[in-house]
Amino acid sequence: MSSCHDALMRKHLAVAVLLLAGCTKNTAPPIELAPTAVRLKPAQGALETLLIAEVTKARARNLRPFLELRAEWCDPCKDLEASMGDARMTDAFVGTYLISLDIDEWGDKLKAVDVDPSSIPVFYELDAQAKPTGRKIDGGAWAENIPANMAPPLKAFFAGR
Repeated sequence: MSSCHDALMRKHLAVAVLLLAGCTKNTAPPIELAPTAVRLKPAQGALETLLIAEVTKARARNLRPFLELRAEWCDPCKDLEASMGDARMTDAFVGTYLISLDIDEWGDKLKAVDVDPSSIPVFYELDAQAKPTGRKIDGGAWAENIPANMAPPLKAFFAGR
């Protein structure tokens, strides 16, 4: 009778362990390592609507949304883009969802989303409503546009520091 009782106790203990494991399981999606970048064009629709849609996508993937302002003629923007294959830059952008806008394409429509295109490249942190939080970083945060200079301040900014 004792062995029957022991077997029953082991069975109950196993069920309890499984139930507890189910209670502590993390159901949030894992943070993606590779950064995601999208370039929005005015022909796609209203900027405010597009930003809300992209921020929603970012949050669903557990990525932090940032708005990048850039231009085709901007040499620092070109330097930044060319450096993205560097491991230091990839590391700096881990967990980010970049929403990129060309300032020449969007022009005055940028005013509606409360961003200033006077210094580019510039990155704005976006909140859940796709509004700038007040945190931003531009090329003035580093010296020469090389990964060794750009990656550390960008990594700190994207990490919330």
